[in-house]
Amino acid sequence: MTKNIQLVEVCRHFELGSTNVKALDKINLEIDQGEFLALVGPSGSGKSTLLNLLGGLDRPSSGKLNIQGLGLENATEAELTAHRRHNVGFIFQSFNLLSTLTALENVALPLMLSGVPLKERHAHAEDLLKRVGLEHRLDHRPTEMSGGEQQRAAIARALINNPQLILADEPTGNLDSSTGDEVMQLLRNLNAESSVTLIVVTHDPEVAAYADRVVYLRDGGVEKIEETKNPSSRKAIPDTQPELILNGGLSFRDLAGTAWDNLLRRPVHNILTAAGVLIGIVTLVAMVSFGIGVQEEITRNFEALGLENVFISPTFPEEEDAFDPFGVSEPEQPLTLKNVEVFRNLPEVQSVTPVLNLPSNMEVSLSYVDVVLPVRFSGGAGHSPIGSGLPIPPEMLAGVSLGEGDTQGLTLIEGLADQLLEDTDLEYEGLVNQPVMLTIRLPRGETKEFTTRIIGIESGRASNTVELGLAERTEIKAWWYGRPDTLQTDGYDMLVVRAVDKLSVPAVLETAESLNLNAQSLGAILEIANRVLAIMQALLGSVGGLALLVATLGVANTMMMAIYERTREIGVLKALGATSREVRRMFTADAVLLGIIGGFVGVIFGTLLGRLVDWVGHLYLESEGVVGIGQMSIVPPWLAIGALVFAALIGVLGGLYPAARAARLDPVVALKHE
Repeated sequence: MTKNIQLVEVCRHFELGSTNVKALDKINLEIDQGEFLALVGPSGSGKSTLLNLLGGLDRPSSGKLNIQGLGLENATEAELTAHRRHNVGFIFQSFNLLSTLTALENVALPLMLSGVPLKERHAHAEDLLKRVGLEHRLDHRPTEMSGGEQQRAAIARALINNPQLILADEPTGNLDSSTGDEVMQLLRNLNAESSVTLIVVTHDPEVAAYADRVVYLRDGGVEKIEETKNPSSRKAIPDTQPELILNGGLSFRDLAGTAWDNLLRRPVHNILTAAGVLIGIVTLVAMVSFGIGVQEEITRNFEALGLENVFISPTFPEEEDAFDPFGVSEPEQPLTLKNVEVFRNLPEVQSVTPVLNLPSNMEVSLSYVDVVLPVRFSGGAGHSPIGSGLPIPPEMLAGVSLGEGDTQGLTLIEGLADQLLEDTDLEYEGLVNQPVMLTIRLPRGETKEFTTRIIGIESGRASNTVELGLAERTEIKAWWYGRPDTLQTDGYDMLVVRAVDKLSVPAVLETAESLNLNAQSLGAILEIANRVLAIMQALLGSVGGLALLVATLGVANTMMMAIYERTREIGVLKALGATSREVRRMFTADAVLLGIIGGFVGVIFGTLLGRLVDWVGHLYLESEGVVGIGQMSIVPPWLAIGALVFAALIGVLGGLYPAARAARLDPVVALKHE
């Protein structure tokens, strides 16, 4: 008979403080292939310790333990795991079926760890459940089965990998005598039919009587060995054992499915944890998307104005004296009519638009027929590309806007036009070319009236701003400061020079420098604006990052709680052949799935929040008369994908330590956890 298992002077000692406890002391034993052996002894005799050594859950302190040519005393962790996965089947006193799995899934669990496809492993598990009389319990969970049925399912699980050795620790300990006899008879028959080596730990003589031999242990040593009166029913050992195709490890599909099932165990707690990730992602996506939207809107508006625009401003002397809030600084090099002609004569220039600002503290009223309305002027010349303060040219409801060459006239916002037409039957077209009176009051009380005509009506309701032509602005400014020659002395506030294309911009800048004038291209301004907005996006994103940092701690806390609650399950998984790496992957997958779920929902909510802010912002801007603004919250694909990746990374970081801790758990200790 082949000696399947050999123990030579095997010892197992434990250090408890300063005390050395000898759980096993110089065990010498040989076990034949296909033998049914019972280990009997009182509590503390070393039965379970010996069983753990045979199953590769523990290592001898000294001596030699050889199973099918593998020396377990010197085996690597990978070899011990392979031994448990392929050579050993465990049957526990407390069954140790996973409560979240059905009988079919519990039996197929070892094959899942071996990478066997779902259909194949379920078919094999179903055959074994039929073999142990549980074909009617395939889809039942452990709580829906009796103790005897649970132990039968555990026996089927032990047989699923066609092991050469089955180790049963008090298999009838939690069963009544009748059910216990049925289980032992089943084990006896399986031993006889398959020639599998069966080792049973028991303190019950009736259970031991089913074995071929009984080894009595006491105080960690072999007290005696007895042959039973049972006739040997062992078959000849087959040359080959039927085997399933093992792919070598847990598949990604099974890993993801297991993670999902684990999250459903504690839905409320996991939802709250995922909500932490969700809040962080919502904050991140909403704020960054707003920054992106603003940046794209600014870029769009700059491009609409034309990146070939160059802004020329006068040169002012450096002030050495103390700041005088009432002083008026005169330019050292003003923008005169002569400068305008210089730029207009450049072949690289398409147009030149002078800009003339009026004092912001002017008290102005507009009179039409019997209607008098308070108004204010826009910041620059009405016909400049940036004079209205709007990002894009306004929509004209009637007449024309103040374009280049239209140096005279006034345009109204439709809200003002409605007030002028309130008691008339006229349409907007009826106001075009109508004369109006502008009355301006000086701070000292003096007033003067200026006459102009309405040339157009623009869209917009809430603003009382009017656009005024350059001719009127020049006349008003000269009167305000009492300087008829204001254009000759102070000049314009700005020239907007439009080059024929972007390649011609450098020539315009060089001309401005030669005239000792300040110049800046719209492209350069856009570049500066983009840098500022990039910093703003980083600052906004950092707020979401802080929220995600808190979420990481929440994920870590949840995973630590899960490890504590699933300690015994981890022990079962390791006993069934799960490697430390696979246990680590399982818990990491749980954490990553938490992060991804929170991230996915967070991207949706963050997008919706951004759209809500966008909508509110548009309502406010329209109430102020600002129209033509595009979408201010944009979630590009890279932001959505990046947020999901970041959420998964949060899961990885949050689950890193808990998963590593789970992987390091001693299976013997974990199996004893209540």
